[in-house]
Amino acid sequence: MVKQRIKFYTCRICAFFFLLLFLSTSLYAQLADTPWPMFRHDIQHTGRSPSASIQKPVLKWAFQTQGPIASSPAIGEDGTIYFGSGDKKLYAVTRGGKQRWAFETQGAVDSSPAIRKDGAILFGSWDSYLYALTPDGTIQWKYKSDGGIISSPSVAPDGTIYVGSWDNKLHAITHAGKLKWTQKTADHIVSSPAIASDSMIYFGSGDYYLFAMKPEGKAVWSFGTRYLLNPSPLIAPNGNIYIGSEDARFYAFRPGGQLEWTFNTQYDIDSSAAIDTQGTVYFGSGDNNLYAFTSDGKRKWSFETGASVHSSPAVVADGSIYVGSRDKKLYAFNTDGSLKWVFETGDAIESSPAIDADGTIYIGSNDGKLYAIGEGSAND
Repeated sequence: MVKQRIKFYTCRICAFFFLLLFLSTSLYAQLADTPWPMFRHDIQHTGRSPSASIQKPVLKWAFQTQGPIASSPAIGEDGTIYFGSGDKKLYAVTRGGKQRWAFETQGAVDSSPAIRKDGAILFGSWDSYLYALTPDGTIQWKYKSDGGIISSPSVAPDGTIYVGSWDNKLHAITHAGKLKWTQKTADHIVSSPAIASDSMIYFGSGDYYLFAMKPEGKAVWSFGTRYLLNPSPLIAPNGNIYIGSEDARFYAFRPGGQLEWTFNTQYDIDSSAAIDTQGTVYFGSGDNNLYAFTSDGKRKWSFETGASVHSSPAVVADGSIYVGSRDKKLYAFNTDGSLKWVFETGDAIESSPAIDADGTIYIGSNDGKLYAIGEGSAND
C-alpha cells in the first residue's frame, strides 16, 4: 500500500514537472500576441494585418533618432514600439511617441526586432551580436556571430531562433541563446528566414541561392539566381515560396523547389513580398515600381513611384497596400492599383510599415525619424 502511494505521488510530481516544462517551452516558442510582433508580421512573412485601413492620414507624432532608420518596427504586448537606428541603438517608444528606453550596441541596428511571448526582444546589430532584451531594456543574453547581423530573426514554433549573418552562415539558436547548428553559404545573409507550417526554413543568400532547410539543419534543396538574394521569402498558404532577387527577377517556387513562374523587372529587387487574402502578391523594385501579381503569375497592375522601392509592402483588412519609396514618400493603394493617398517624410524610406491594432502605421525614414501615421478627422 505504501509503495503504491509513493508510486502515485511520484507520477503526479513527474506530471507536474512535465507540465511546467511544456508551459515554459510554449512560452518561449511563441511570438507575442500583438498587432505586429516581427518583421513582415509573422514567420511566413505575409506582410498582412487584420487592422482597418487609414482613409485620411495625419501625423500623430515623429520620434527623432541620430541615424537613418532602415529597421522595421515591431509592437510589444503593452503597445511599446521597438525599432533600431543607424545611431547604434534599439529604441522602445510608447504609443504616444515617448521614449521608454534605448539600448546601445557597438554597431548600427538595421535588423528588425522580433517580440517573443515571454516579452523578450530579439534583434541583431552590425557589431555581430544577436541580442535578447527584457521589456524594460535589460539584456538577457547575447549571441556572437563572426559578422554583422542585419537579418531579422524569426522564432520557430519549437522556440528555435533563426537569423542570418554577414559571416556567411544561417544560425539556429536555442531560446536561451545557445548555438544549435549553422548552415554555411558562400556569401553574406541579409534575408530574414521564413518558416513554413511543416517547419521548413527558407532564406536567401548573397551567394545568389535560395535555400530550403529542415529544422535539424539539413539542406533539402537550393536554387541559384543570377545575383544577390537579399529579400526575405514569403510563404503562401498553399506552401509556395515567393522571393525577388537583385538579378531583377521575381521568382515563385513550389515547396519542392520547382520553379512555378518568374517575372523580369527593369532593375534589382530588394523588397520582400506581401500577400493578401485573395492570393495577390505585392513587391517593390529598383525600377521604382510596386507590382501586383496573381498567385499564378499574371500581372494585375504596377505603379511607378519617384524612386526605387526598397521598402516591403504591408496589406490591411480591406486590401489596402502600404509601401515606402526612396522618393521620401509612403504610398497607400487600393486593391485595383489606384492611389489612395501619399504621406511625405524628410528622406528616403527603406524601412517597412508596421500596423497597429487601430490601423496606425509606424515606419522609419533615413531622416532618422520614426513616424506614426493615424486616421484624421473631418476637420483636419
